[in-house]
Amino acid sequence: MHRLYSPLTAGALAALAALASGCALAQVPGPGPIEDVEPEVTRQVAAAVAAMAADPAAAEAPLLRACPAKAAPPLELLQRTVDGEERSYLYRARCGKALLVSATIGKNRAIKHLRLKTE
Repeated sequence: MHRLYSPLTAGALAALAALASGCALAQVPGPGPIEDVEPEVTRQVAAAVAAMAADPAAAEAPLLRACPAKAAPPLELLQRTVDGEERSYLYRARCGKALLVSATIGKNRAIKHLRLKTE
């Protein structure tokens, strides 16, 4: 019995395998929350995100349309890092879809950088 080999078949199988692995990766949930030992920072970041949502001119406003009006979205702390006098935080906000909120707090305890993107 002869076995037929076709590059098209092998290519189709490779494409199917890549598609299946991509689908499996898309379903893997993001990292889970960690303990929030600085809730005052979380409140500060949430208030800043709420202010962005209320400002239609803010670049991130379209991402925040699903958030409740005039309310700070609930934030889950995913990561906290310290670099000298600066602290960086990564939060997940759920406003319709999951958003990642990254914030950097300077030595004066003010927000230096605040960025949002979809998860």
